[in-house]
Amino acid sequence: MKTLTSIILLFLACSNVDAYFTDGNELQQWLSLSEDEATIDSRYHAGLFRGYVSGVVDTGNEVLFCTGNGVTRGQYTAVIAKYIENNPARWNQGASSLAIEAMQQAFPCKK
Repeated sequence: MKTLTSIILLFLACSNVDAYFTDGNELQQWLSLSEDEATIDSRYHAGLFRGYVSGVVDTGNEVLFCTGNGVTRGQYTAVIAKYIENNPARWNQGASSLAIEAMQQAFPCKK
């Protein structure tokens, strides 16, 4: 019982920390730097964005949101890019949270 209580207290203490590696500002930077597909630098940043988004979708699909059949990488990348661009006041928040919210709005799971 003491161990369980310690784990719960540790979880609660850590849950209020705003610790994340990538935030919305960084996603927006990757998006803006990837607009000119002609340069190696822009392709690199486009790859960072697409790779990050793919990781979030692979992890959260069918658990946090439900894309269903036929949704392409290009489609969900566009959904998240539009959400990021339309919510600049939230760029200081964690990138994964923003990407998940975008996917939940576009592809909610049916109850």
